[in-house]
Amino acid sequence: MLRNMSTSLIENESVKTTLAKAKELVKFVSKIITKSKKGGLANRRLVLRDIKSPTAISKLFGPLAERYKTRPGGYTRIYRLGRRVADGSEMAVVKLVE
Repeated sequence: MLRNMSTSLIENESVKTTLAKAKELVKFVSKIITKSKKGGLANRRLVLRDIKSPTAISKLFGPLAERYKTRPGGYTRIYRLGRRVADGSEMAVVKLVE
């Protein structure tokens, strides 16, 4: 689940999900972006274990690595949306920071 959500986040730069999943997703994606910033073949292979989409990999090691090159952390932001009508779960949007 986290792998699919992180791929969607990298490709679309935002994902709507529940608050609990959003918090876990932020931790997961932060580690992946940090590895992509460092570059190198070993880090690319480590990221390939979790991200299977070639477009997401090329975006990670290209524009996103350049965008976050000088940023020490905090690549994502969680925006709370309120509660879902159907079951009352707290909803949130996870976005990549500019």
